[in-house]
Amino acid sequence: MLIHWFNLKPIAHGGLILLFGTFLGYVLYLALIKIARGGTSVSPSTAESPALRRLWLPLILTTIAIFADDAIERAGLREYFWWDEFLALLQSLPIVAWTWQLVTICRFYFSRLTDQHTEETNVVHSMALVSNLITILLIVGGGYVLLRVWSLDLSPLLTSAGLVTAVGALAARDSLSDFFGGITIFLDRPYHIGDFVVLTSGERGEVVNIGIRSTQIRTRDDVHISVPNSVMVSSKIMNETSLLPQYRVRCRVGVAYNSDLLEIEKVLLYSLKDNPFVLQEPAPRVRCRDFGDWAVELELLAWIKDPRNRGFARDLIIRGIHQAFREGKIDIPLPQKEITVKKDEYDNFDELDNCHNDELLSIQKGLYPKNVARKNGHPSSLC
Repeated sequence: MLIHWFNLKPIAHGGLILLFGTFLGYVLYLALIKIARGGTSVSPSTAESPALRRLWLPLILTTIAIFADDAIERAGLREYFWWDEFLALLQSLPIVAWTWQLVTICRFYFSRLTDQHTEETNVVHSMALVSNLITILLIVGGGYVLLRVWSLDLSPLLTSAGLVTAVGALAARDSLSDFFGGITIFLDRPYHIGDFVVLTSGERGEVVNIGIRSTQIRTRDDVHISVPNSVMVSSKIMNETSLLPQYRVRCRVGVAYNSDLLEIEKVLLYSLKDNPFVLQEPAPRVRCRDFGDWAVELELLAWIKDPRNRGFARDLIIRGIHQAFREGKIDIPLPQKEITVKKDEYDNFDELDNCHNDELLSIQKGLYPKNVARKNGHPSSLC
């Protein structure tokens, strides 16, 4: 009976199919909410997730578009020329709805992430960059699918777009390299704002900003350096602000060979007692590094909390060592050289002056070669 009535009323049959598609889309929406809430029964109005609340329209339009072709055929309207355009319109609606809702969801969640990192400028800029990239990709993808639904030939458009993209990429290859370098820095996070870094060129300073194109560093001379992100990614960067809240400072000093090294070590450690920058944990230590030409080379190792204070801490360490050595009557040996000459090749002379060599020749009363030509009583070949 019902089937016979549907055969007599084909338009009603097609409308019922569309109504069933609408109902199915709503059921899918409720099932999705229930799955997201862990099986708890909840009405759509009380769904907490903003993403789920925005999915009801795309789901309903998608199910309607799926059943639209069958509904038009059952209604007997396919022979009318304008129904093809109407079917394309029905299939375009869910594409537009999905694109719009996905863009809205993307911006909503990135806005929440930005609010959680308002004090980190680099995170805010990076979040905005990624959000804009995803938005552009969603819009371009939705537009491409929409054009395919309307059976438009995209070959000329794709060819032109490829040519324009190639020319643009060639002209802006440096800018694109900096741009993708910024994305790499955001994902890898080798340094943050406030970190002290040392570049391969020797510059050392604090990272004050991480932008899309470059990273800005303020040196200890209060000079701002802008380094392209492509350089920061491809070169070796030493981050002095490591995961551990400490930084080691080194100070070398030489002592005489006849010194008591154990006593010297105690004096060096004692010199740090009034230094406000030196940490007690890890404890400072002294290491013997080398046998120098005129001294035993020792190195005092101490840790500070902030690498910004490295200059101040090293200054106080050197002052403390100097004061402690003076109080302990410990001498720091000066460079000395001994010159040995053979007696049989030289004669005695009383004075040597008026020398114009590049280095000062200091010779005590001693000897000079016999074969040196004299001028005014002095060995002119040595001057």
